[in-house]
This record gives sequence, structure tokens and C-alpha cells, in this order.
Amino acid sequence: MKKTSLYAYITLKSEEFSNFPLEIVTERLGIKPTQTWKAGDRIHPNNPDNRLERSYTCWKFKTETIETLDPEEVLRPIFELFESKTDVMNQLKEEYDLQADIELVIEVYDGYMPGLVIYPKFSTFFAAIDAAIGIDMYVFSLNSVEE
Repeated sequence: MKKTSLYAYITLKSEEFSNFPLEIVTERLGIKPTQTWKAGDRIHPNNPDNRLERSYTCWKFKTETIETLDPEEVLRPIFELFESKTDVMNQLKEEYDLQADIELVIEVYDGYMPGLVIYPKFSTFFAAIDAAIGIDMYVFSLNSVEE
């Protein structure tokens, strides 16, 4: 049986200057992304019937998905990896007109909803890189007890 799980990711993306050099972002951050794409890339390249294309270029780093009810467990790895890169991230944002986003993704099973607390050290970092913070929740059916 699946249990409530969380993961988080950080992205640098730009819709207006959609061909920013992903390899330079990787090199300057010194962090290998978990996923990248360019504007015009197909969203589902293995599905010939789905021709949807990406509208922007994106550099993304995603944490591992873990069973937990504590958002800190997936936000902490991003903070620890990227907090020392604040100046580099802000330089990249300025040079390539990028937007930083932090996303917390919650997959809720059987009604086990985590508490949503973002601690000051995280919010200070997010503010330092002027990041938008998103929270996506996917709620899956509750198990009903049959009598």
C-alpha cells in the first residue's frame, strides 16, 4: 500500500530568452541537474500522437521521493545544496533573465496530509534568490472500511 510521499525541486527557467545555455548553468552551479529541456522539445517524445512542445527552457534539480509527513525532509537537501550558490544563481538570473522556482509536491494517500511548515532558513533562502514557491498536492482515494 502506498503512503503519503513528498519530493521537491528547484528550477531555473526563462520563457522570454528560451535558449539559455543549460551547460553553462550546470557548470557555474557545479551541480548536475536531474532534468533539462529546451523550448520546442516535445513533452512526450515517445508518443507520436502527442505533439505538445515545451514553451520554455528549463534546468531542474529534483530530490528523491520519500514517504514522510515532514516537508523539511525534502526541502533541506535543496537548501543544503543550493544555499551556498545564492550569488551564482542571482548572477545567472540576471545574465539570462531567468526565474527561480521551488516546488513542493505532496502525494497524499489515505488522508494522511503532512503539516505545511516552511522554516525561516528556507524562506530566507527562497527570498534571497527571489524564487516563487509552489505547492502541488495530489490526493488519491481514501480506503473505505467495509462492514
